[in-house]
This record gives sequence, structure tokens and C-alpha cells, in this order.
Amino acid sequence: MSWKLFLGNASHRMIAYIYKVNHPRSIAFFNTETLPSIIEKARLGNASQLRPDERGLRPDITDVTSRSLFEIKPWNAQGLQEGREEARTYLTALNRTLLVGRPFTGGTDFSGEILICFARGHYIWHLGWQTTEPGVVQYRWTRSQQRFESAAAAYEAGQWVELTEEEMRQYGGWVGQAVEGMVSRRERLATFSGAVGIVIEVIGNTATAFFSGAITGRMGSGSGAQQPPTQGGGQVIPFPARPPPSVPPAQLLAATGMSLPR
Repeated sequence: MSWKLFLGNASHRMIAYIYKVNHPRSIAFFNTETLPSIIEKARLGNASQLRPDERGLRPDITDVTSRSLFEIKPWNAQGLQEGREEARTYLTALNRTLLVGRPFTGGTDFSGEILICFARGHYIWHLGWQTTEPGVVQYRWTRSQQRFESAAAAYEAGQWVELTEEEMRQYGGWVGQAVEGMVSRRERLATFSGAVGIVIEVIGNTATAFFSGAITGRMGSGSGAQQPPTQGGGQVIPFPARPPPSVPPAQLLAATGMSLPR
């Protein structure tokens, strides 16, 4: 896959994973499940009410417990528009099939951020996301403006700049593989009542992910993140999410320095 697909997949996997961590009591489905599968497994209604073109639809996050739905998209105007249209399509199809309970609506108030720390001498990457309008979660990859030996120092500085295409091309595949490996192992081996640090060991053109130790409590619910290793590898570290600005989505995109298509 290209680095764009690696980073896109990594974003979706990590954001969905953290949603599951933050909502351990929710019955939630992610984009491996089609609408008919969700309806039948959760016993929501009559899947035969779906049109043929709706039967293959796979919402990014469908929370049956809260009756909410999210689409995950890149942080730009096109992503916002596509997320809005897709969420509306999924909600219309899903609600048509319901036999019991209240209808599904676009989810709100889901935001977060993680840091990815490479070997000493590299910039620290930042993945941040938030709900820009009901039903749409948008994400953005950036890096620290300068080099830091401490993830905590980089986070405290909070000076994130756009990644260059060369940086994404060089490291995107490694990040994607590490995130996928971590999430897959975590899903197979553990419950979602806590979170772990992840070390990304980069050797040649390959990357592996493994656990560096437990971080007590829920993902993003504390300040006890581990320091990155001083030599080699990297670490994915959860931090508490900052509250999203209370401004309209268009102003939000502009305020964060995103270039809007004309």
C-alpha cells in the first residue's frame, strides 16, 4: 500500500480502538461490519428494509448503546463534506430498519490525541481528532516544530506543524504497520478496560509493535505516560484530550491552519 493508505488505515484503526477503550460498556461496531450484520447481531430491526445498494455499507463507528454513529475523515473541507454525506446516508438506512428503541443520530463529543515518538533525533508525530459536527470525526497528522528528547516536553510545547510529503512517505508505512500490529494484538489478547504504551522498533524497511508496559486507567485519563526510549524505536503515548473549540466547523478548520479547497 502507499503511505497515504497506511496513514489513513492507521488513523481509522487507532481512533476506533480508542473509542472502544473509552466506551468499554458500549455495544459498538466498527467498519468491518456491514449494516445487515450490525442490525442482526444487535437485534435492532428488520434488515430486509435495506435497499440493495445499502447492504454493503460499513459505518466507521456504530454505537448501539448510545444510538450514535460516526464517520472518520481527514481534517479538510472535502473530508468534512464527505463525512457529513456518508453519515446522513448511514443514518437514513439504519433508522429505516428499526423496530424498537430510539433512532440513531450523529455522535458528538469524541476527541483525542496521541504522540508517536521515533528514535532520538527524529521529530515527534501527533495524531489528533475531534468531532467537527454531529456524526463526523476528523483527524490530522502533524509533527513537533523542533526535535525533542522528551514526549512530555513536545506535548507541553504544543507547537505542531504540517508533515511534509517526504516525511509521510518515509515513515508512514512504519507507523501504519505498528498501529495495525498493536491494535490487532490488543484486540486478541486483552479487554478494553485500560491502555498500554507501544514501542515501534524500526529496522530497515520493517516495523513491529509490542507492549512497553501498562498505563493504569482508561486511555487518555491520566498523566502517567511513559517516557520514550532513549535509543531506537518509538512509542505511542496517550494524552488527555483538550476540549474542542466551540466554533462552527468552517471556522474550526480555518483556525487550525488547514488550507481549504477553493
